[in-house]
Amino acid sequence: MPGNEFVVRERGDERRDAFCGPHGGRPLQLIGGVAVWALAVVVAMTGAAYGEALTYTLTPVPDRGCLDVELAWETAGRSMSALCVSKHWGAVADVPALLKDVRISGGLARRQESERWIVSHARGAVLRCRYTVTTGRRTFDWNSVHYPITTETCFHGIGNTFLLVPRAGDGGAPEDYDVIVRWKVPKSWKAGCSWGAGPTVGAHLKVDDLKHSVYLAGPLEMCTRHAAGADDVTIALLDGFGFDAAAFADLATGIIADQCAFMDEKAFPPFVVTAIPVGEPAHGGTSSMSGTGLYQSFALFLAPRATLTEGVEHLFAHELFHYWNGRVLTREEPEETTYWFSEGFTDYYALRILFESGRWNAETYAKWINRHLREYAFNPARNATNEDIRKGYWTQRDTVGEVPYQRGLLLGLRWQRLAREHGVPGGVDRLFKSLVERGRGGKFKLSNGAVREAGVRLLGEWFGADFDRYVTRAETIDVPADALAPRLVGEVTAVYAFALGFDRERSLKEKRVRGLVAGSAAAEAGLQEDDELAGWSIYGESDKEVQLKVRRDGQLETISYLPRGKQATALQFRPAEAAK
Repeated sequence: MPGNEFVVRERGDERRDAFCGPHGGRPLQLIGGVAVWALAVVVAMTGAAYGEALTYTLTPVPDRGCLDVELAWETAGRSMSALCVSKHWGAVADVPALLKDVRISGGLARRQESERWIVSHARGAVLRCRYTVTTGRRTFDWNSVHYPITTETCFHGIGNTFLLVPRAGDGGAPEDYDVIVRWKVPKSWKAGCSWGAGPTVGAHLKVDDLKHSVYLAGPLEMCTRHAAGADDVTIALLDGFGFDAAAFADLATGIIADQCAFMDEKAFPPFVVTAIPVGEPAHGGTSSMSGTGLYQSFALFLAPRATLTEGVEHLFAHELFHYWNGRVLTREEPEETTYWFSEGFTDYYALRILFESGRWNAETYAKWINRHLREYAFNPARNATNEDIRKGYWTQRDTVGEVPYQRGLLLGLRWQRLAREHGVPGGVDRLFKSLVERGRGGKFKLSNGAVREAGVRLLGEWFGADFDRYVTRAETIDVPADALAPRLVGEVTAVYAFALGFDRERSLKEKRVRGLVAGSAAAEAGLQEDDELAGWSIYGESDKEVQLKVRRDGQLETISYLPRGKQATALQFRPAEAAK
């Protein structure tokens, strides 16, 4: 997400690297290798330096597979401070267990909880903390992308999983800090984070933003582009993909410009995108990917040799739109009860803007909308209430966890159609953009009650009954067949659940068929348990043929079939010209 602008200026013999802080933060200048905060204005106004300072030194140690961390915390005006780390984050169930040999000096420290240290100290003391981050993992696989891992060639981590940070409010500790990150890396490596690229970066940050940042070092390929309507976009990726940093920069700046134009955004800050290869190389139509939107950045994980497909475009567009629906517009706790809006509406707008901007044609847009409609039809948890989602979102990811995405996207389609029918200028966008503007004030937080109230006021009385029916009572959503008219037309038709017919993950990893399902389309096409897999084309679509090359007795055979499982009926769209 948006980050600090990194500028190199030449002035005679003096080389100056300036890092311009976000949200009006003061610039950090490196002059002669020494970090100096520009405090003149603040001192003149207040007679004192602005804020407290945190300086992190990050040293990846490839030989030992660990990261050494040093922190210097310049405190001010109190005699007690607290350092803490997240209990868990993403797939990392026990973050404190990853921090080894924690040593704190500059005061009397005691560990109060597994994730919290309390330090008694003199007023204005400089606290120093040293520790080592180790996970026992030396490679990235799809179960470990959230872990802070040092391999032989790189380090990648999210701050939530390895940074000890102040706890705002403890002993009067502030929420904002002047932060410097210094990297000590091998000569061939480059380094960066969500808010700057280079061996030393600095910004004025909130603690949550410091934690919710990506940190990457290695033999990085880097590229910076300027996005129309936004600030600079920096791409930092490790080698191994079927594209380079310049190609991704072109993609990223284009999508950012499209979304800024749609949202009438005038102050989208600098943005950093990182990408690392994970798992087995992309092969035969099969390509795994995931990503997470962070502070001023997006961390992307792709299979080696992956290309910039429409799947990457969708993933990036979704996470990018969280800048407005998630960061500018924040949620009340428990936030899972409004995931239908923060995740589902984000997907609705991500797909819609890709289409309306001209990046996607009607056929591609219809394909992605149809996929959501099919998966919703087959989801046994589609009538899960918001409370059910709160309880089961993280533990039932394939069913309950998918409901917010499906529900919000389908409601976006429905409400846009109904708003037009009721003559509302701007349709459902009027509601969404109004909520985002309220979020810019910093005090408003999204709640279901706030969405309902704003919807009735801005779209009409009909919205209240619709909200109660589909959001509160979680009834099955009825999307009108003309929801995407005139460019796409809809028709209720027979659809099939995707059913590959064997254990995909195990089979592709072992290159042999594992877990063949008796009676499946794969079995009926002649596939056998323990067949040696010599090649495959798998697209994850029930109506797109699977092709498998199997080796039997030294001979190659091709087995093809449609991976169809259960049948149901669902609304499906197609381009209007194709319907003639």
